[in-house]
Amino acid sequence: MRSSRRRDLTRLLREGRASSQRDIVEELRAAGHEVTQATISRDLQELGALKVRAAGGFVYRLPDEMPRGGGDFMTRNLLRTLEEFAVSVRTASNLVVVMTAPGHAAAVARAIDLTPNDDVIGTVAGDDTIFVATPNQDVAARLAATWTETTTAEVGSKNDD
Repeated sequence: MRSSRRRDLTRLLREGRASSQRDIVEELRAAGHEVTQATISRDLQELGALKVRAAGGFVYRLPDEMPRGGGDFMTRNLLRTLEEFAVSVRTASNLVVVMTAPGHAAAVARAIDLTPNDDVIGTVAGDDTIFVATPNQDVAARLAATWTETTTAEVGSKNDD
């Protein structure tokens, strides 16, 4: 059942018709799948799907459909993803440790992986924690400082409401 649902979800994402999780639920129910928004949210996260701007709106895309070499686009996407889901960013030697909202580490790690950056050697993500390997402590500190500015700017704006 899950593999059939995932196959149909992947088809929807590739067709570019998935602009919201509600749309995806409706499409999959029409195809005979008993799904909830929570199930779709987990599936999207496990597939590494990201919501991106396309044709005057937003759609979910699979990682292999994301433009490569679009450094500015991918960097902006990473900063938006960090702004939305990162709770804290700190260093541990040559690692950057990113804490996220529960269940969002994989999506944030994927955004980090897709961003062209020679300073990131790789990522390991759990449920709410990401370890980002960098070449050395200086690079880790620089990345953490940049990413912390993003997360604290968002926290500050939420507190101003």
